[in-house]
Amino acid sequence: MDRELLESGLERIGIPYTAEMIDRISSYVSEIVLFNPAYKLVGDKDPDEIVIRHVLDSAAAYPAFIARTLPGSVIADLGSGAGFPGIVLSILMPDRKFVLVERMRRRAQFLALAIARTGIKNAECDEKDLREEKRVFDAVTARAFHPLYDIAADVISVISPSSVSLFYKGQRQNAVSELDVLRGEGYSFDAEVQDLKVPYLDERRTLCVLTNWKYNR
Repeated sequence: MDRELLESGLERIGIPYTAEMIDRISSYVSEIVLFNPAYKLVGDKDPDEIVIRHVLDSAAAYPAFIARTLPGSVIADLGSGAGFPGIVLSILMPDRKFVLVERMRRRAQFLALAIARTGIKNAECDEKDLREEKRVFDAVTARAFHPLYDIAADVISVISPSSVSLFYKGQRQNAVSELDVLRGEGYSFDAEVQDLKVPYLDERRTLCVLTNWKYNR
């Protein structure tokens, strides 16, 4: 993995980082490369592509997380998969706690191993389906997960009126369409769709920030 690529990418986003953070992300990427052939964690095989398309993509929403959550917040990464964005954000924001909710055993095992081998203290893996989650979180996030209208009822069950939801999405038009469907199914909320700029990636990315979720039917 090209450490300078990672460092320059984080600098372009405006993220302060330490050598320890870079070491942990590097170790994490190494774990993905090692286990990817067996576990099918990501489609990319090249470490630098993983840095751009997954690590920096996850990190691009860092400013929104800093603005919308407080130190000490417990943030759930729903359907965490390979740990994006939860592991990346937990490394970059050591003053927040991240719970990686993942129902697939193999991926949950990978997440637990990656957390242990990288020495992350503020993240844990919760091996269960979102529908089985009983905790209520200060914030929730998800990347490359289901459309919002497919998981809305389950998300509402794990947040409080003061919680914030930050969902990674692709093109703005698609994100807005998901929100329109959600409203049509009886949900009301305050929403902001933010454009994300991922360094070295020429693809559209957005972040849906939702608060005050209610179901009105």
